Amino acid sequence: MTSPKEGASRRARHRAQTTAEIKATALKHLVEGGTDAVALRGIARDMGMAPGTFYSYFDTREALLAALAADAYRALAAHLRTAREGAREPAGRALAHGLAYRAWALAHPQEFRLLFSGRSPHAQTRDSTEAEYELCLGIVEIATTEGAADTASPYSWGDFDPAFTEVARAAFPALTPAVLARSLRLWGRLHGLVTLEIDGLLRPQITDPERLYRDELADITAWLNGSGL
Repeated sequence: MTSPKEGASRRARHRAQTTAEIKATALKHLVEGGTDAVALRGIARDMGMAPGTFYSYFDTREALLAALAADAYRALAAHLRTAREGAREPAGRALAHGLAYRAWALAHPQEFRLLFSGRSPHAQTRDSTEAEYELCLGIVEIATTEGAADTASPYSWGDFDPAFTEVARAAFPALTPAVLARSLRLWGRLHGLVTLEIDGLLRPQITDPERLYRDELADITAWLNGSGL
């Protein structure tokens, strides 16, 4: 006879497996058609699930997209962390991070848009927020290991989101407002050219976007070391 504890454990395993299958099916729809292709009834139909049963896992489309976003944030963060760990010195880590950021975006354009498009329909949940913070901390790590920030920086802790500031300062106790500002500026510089390329706006203007991006990375490294903009 199955004990109540064993029955609960079996149900938990089944729920976790079904949740993973739902997300895998939704990710397939996302990759093939973007966020507009992610529809709860279509996914339920593909999986042979009754809508009522499906909604007990994800009751809204936004909740499902938020779960996909959390997974994508963590996948990107892990990809970037592996790239940084393969470099021996700070400048190399910044270069490796930047190249890995572009490579992941080009390989996963729909996931990239899900995470960073201003029109992204996914709701912000605790899980997706924590995953986003994990990604952001990789940028902060680079900013803290490169050259010293401007001591005359006009930034204060009040300029930043308190929740993220708390997370960043817990991870990097010596962090200053100036360095946190540097990390966000760094992210903006990395992100700008990649977004233009992903959205198809850069290619008509230049035949080799990668060359342009590598030149930007060289400037970023000089800037982080205190010899650039």
